[in-house]
Amino acid sequence: MSTDGVTTAKPQSYLTPLVVRGRIERPQPKGLPTVNLGYNELPYGPTPLVAAALDKAAQNVNAYGGATCDALRAALARANGLDADDIICGNGSEELLDVIARNFARAGDEVLISAYGYIQFEMTTRRQGAALVKAPETNFTTDVDAILSAITARTKLIFLANPNNPTGTVLPFSELARLALNTPPHVVLVLDLAYCEFDGFDSAAGVHDLAKAYDNVIVTRTFSKAYGLAGARVGWAQAPRQMLPGFYAARGMASVNALAQAAALASLADIDVVRDRVAALVLERERVAVSLAALGISALPSGTNFLLVSIDGADAEVIEALVVHFFDDAGLIVGRTREAGLETFLRFSLGTPAQNDLLLQSAARFMAAL
Repeated sequence: MSTDGVTTAKPQSYLTPLVVRGRIERPQPKGLPTVNLGYNELPYGPTPLVAAALDKAAQNVNAYGGATCDALRAALARANGLDADDIICGNGSEELLDVIARNFARAGDEVLISAYGYIQFEMTTRRQGAALVKAPETNFTTDVDAILSAITARTKLIFLANPNNPTGTVLPFSELARLALNTPPHVVLVLDLAYCEFDGFDSAAGVHDLAKAYDNVIVTRTFSKAYGLAGARVGWAQAPRQMLPGFYAARGMASVNALAQAAALASLADIDVVRDRVAALVLERERVAVSLAALGISALPSGTNFLLVSIDGADAEVIEALVVHFFDDAGLIVGRTREAGLETFLRFSLGTPAQNDLLLQSAARFMAAL
């Protein structure tokens, strides 16, 4: 369309946003301080070594960090028994998931995930114009046979998070090994271990061995969860070496900033503090789940730093009322589920013992009035 030769049409995006239910952002009605338990973050500040490293790195903030994160990749290789040349770092593992999708998925291709798989898997698929296929789950847990049955000639990628987000459920290693064995060699299998430390610090070793053994298996990891560096945005992946040139071509130039690299390196050096914090959070996870069950609020089994919970026999309307109650009553922000089929659940990350007590007390008041 034009007027006197001037075009009036507006640019049109090829992408449409994924509509999700947001978190509560209005003022807290009682003036209480708010506690955000909606993002699966660690409730602790930086470890001593991380704080010192950030202070030092800030003195050189005028300089870019190393584009290929050589020092960090070397440290990750030592910590995980890997070869640094098989590792790539990114601006959080989310960047690397996007990089992987851009390398292997296009319009007309299929990307396969579990029914309640991580929402970023869907977002990366939509960006590529590929078709998303969801395999049914069993008891809110990935079903390997369902995944394998859903593979077609168009399947290019399988994304699987273990432990899973948002359900928190965990597949045993034997099932991951069976999936890797039976995935066709032309299909890329991505095993996202963002929460693996909360299922045991040794749980990733066997999965890394799968990536060593198969030319189509990638492992993604992050410093955002167990290491408490969500604000730094640094993740990494172990991938078959022949894939890495394509990954660097798709990844942002020097996308892991200098402060993030310094913080990640320091957190690896401060691993005893990291382990202690994770152990404390796992104890809190069990305590909170048992306490909620006594109130009539059930949590799915979790290998993460969060719980996905429902009220026994309650519908989505009651769950939404509980989400609002937590905020209005105690200043707690929890996560509304965004995945179809999980409308009768809400999710929250474990906080400090005091924060968790606040949640339990608020939950008890809600259930007493229900």
